[in-house]
This record gives sequence, structure tokens and C-alpha cells, in this order.
Amino acid sequence: MRFVKILILYVMLPCLAFATEDDFYTMTYNKNTNILNSFGVHTSFMTSIADDEKAQRIRDRWQYFVQRFAQSYEFIPTLRNMIAKEQIPQEFLFLAMAESEFTLNAKSSKKAIGIWQIMPATARGLGLEINEYIDERKDPIKSTQAATKYLKYLYESTGEWYLAAMAYNCGLGRLKRGIEEAGGDSRIETLLDDEAQYIPAETRNYIRTILAMSLLFNDVDFLKAQNADYLLNRGATDSIASVDVKGGISLSAIAKSAKIPLSELQKYNRHFTRSFLPPGNKRYNVYLPYDKLRTFKQNFNEKHHAQSVFVTHIVQKGESLSTIANNYKIPLSELKAVNNIKGSHISINQKLTIPKLKGKTATIADGR
Repeated sequence: MRFVKILILYVMLPCLAFATEDDFYTMTYNKNTNILNSFGVHTSFMTSIADDEKAQRIRDRWQYFVQRFAQSYEFIPTLRNMIAKEQIPQEFLFLAMAESEFTLNAKSSKKAIGIWQIMPATARGLGLEINEYIDERKDPIKSTQAATKYLKYLYESTGEWYLAAMAYNCGLGRLKRGIEEAGGDSRIETLLDDEAQYIPAETRNYIRTILAMSLLFNDVDFLKAQNADYLLNRGATDSIASVDVKGGISLSAIAKSAKIPLSELQKYNRHFTRSFLPPGNKRYNVYLPYDKLRTFKQNFNEKHHAQSVFVTHIVQKGESLSTIANNYKIPLSELKAVNNIKGSHISINQKLTIPKLKGKTATIADGR
């Protein structure tokens, strides 16, 4: 019990000097116990990370994590509600923090992408669309649906939420191998043994980070003491809205209808890789600030925005962006905007999307 009190004091930061150790412990212990129980973790586990070095690293990064949490407040209410609906512990919200720091277009060296850091094969297996126009791993809603589905599968396969979190990070096969190496012992304190190294160091630190963040962000008195109690209200109400829009329409047309800058719309919709929705008759969810929903509905007329006809051009030897633009009678700036090309370099066999309207040039960049 003494070790638990020491860790909580370390993790919860030294600036609570106004409170005695016993007062602080009484204030937080019950909530901390509930949080640990939601993961299937006994409070005695806390002894395994109650050392100065690890506690100090968590403490040093506290302000940074608060900043990332605050900057991502638009999505947090929706994600939290989705997790709760699937009867997954709310603390798994911090799995996303540990994975990507809530960055929609986060990308790892292993090609995992999005706030939930989903690998391409796993994403496709979970029904997410990935192609040259869209990567739904960057879609905050659809990627969360996929992640919760995968977490439930991992929980059913392992029987404990902390094991599901481990498997999410290192893979189910790697976790099972670690448990076998531990003689079938799947207790968290065994698997996180730094000397035995039954699971990768990245996964051991990953689990500690999730638990530490859960303790920090669920403590009302602590947040108030840090002048971070505004975070308590960020999550109470939805701050993003989803609108259903037909494919082929430019993002700039949608932004104009909502009366927001294109850059702001793109911030919410990193899953679209071009300046327009994927071509075709399929409809797509586009995310807006909730307070702009009425404005969008008042101004947006889908029929008014002419649907583009798209053709694919494969770059041949000797071609340049200028010659291709001239051949298709479209502005060079238009060709570059549609294909998200910043400079002038293109490669042989590269696929370019060419937008054209019936009988005239498409104006994807400005939404006309």
C-alpha cells in the first residue's frame, strides 16, 4: 500500500505541495482503484512502476500531454461516447494518446497511420477504405469504429483488457509468445518485468503510459490544481458534426458553404488525400465544426455544384505537368491542386487524376 501511495504522489506531480500525502491519497485512492479495476489490474501492480526514473519521465511529459489533449478536444467527446457505447473502458481513450498523441495523420515507421495507428492489412480487414483518394485510418470516426471492433476481438482472445491493450501494441501472436515464455503467467507484473523482457520494451512502457495518463486525467482535484479543469468540460458536448456529401465535390465548395477556411475543413478531414471527395456516386462523411452545421445546410446545394468527371492519366516518358495540363486543356495550378503536388516533379508511370466537366474545364481548386 505504501508503494501505491508513493507512485500516485510521483505521477500526480510535486505542485500539490499544499496537500499532505495522506490527504492526497484519501482524495484519489478510490478513483484510482476503479480505473485500475476497469483494466483488470490489481492495485498492487503499481509497485512495479514506482521508481524514480519512470515516474520522472511521466511527470516531465505531463504538460505536453495536456497540450495535446486540449488541442484535440474537437474529437474527444465523440470518441469517448463511441468507446462507452461498445462497453470498452473509457481509459482506452488514452491508448489513442499513447499511440498517436491524437494526431489524425500520424504515421509510424512501420506504416501504421491515424490516431489509432492501424496497419494497412489490419485496416482493410476491419473494413476501412484505403486508396489513392481516401485513407479511412485518418477518419476519426471510422477509425475509432475499427479500433473498438479490434479491441473487443483482442479482449475476447485474451480475457483481460490490459492484455488486449498489450496485444494492440505488439500483436496478439507476440503477446501469446511472451506469455508462453513466462510459463503461462499472464499477470501484468510478470509481463512488465524489465529484466525478463517477456514482451517488447515499447509495449511495457506503452501500458505504463496509458495507466498513468488515465490516473492523471480522471482526477478532478488534480486538474483543478493544475489550472487544467477546463478539460473537464471538453468532452461534455459534441463539437464536430458529420454531413453526407456525394463523391466528386471539392472540399473548397464545402468549406465555402460552411463559411470556414479550407485549411480548417482539411484539419477535420485528413482522410481525404485530394482536394475533392473521391469520384463516383458513393457518398462520404465530411466533418465540420458543430457550430457551422446550420450555416452549411443553409448554403450548400449539392445539385448546384457540378459533378466532375475524372479520368486517370499515367505519366509517360518525356511528359511534364505543363504538357499534361495543356493536353487536357486544364490550368497547371488546377492539375497540381487536384493531385496535391507542391512542386513540379512527376515520375514515369505515376497516376494523375484529371478533373473535367462535360464540355469544359473543372474548377476543383476553387469549388466553382
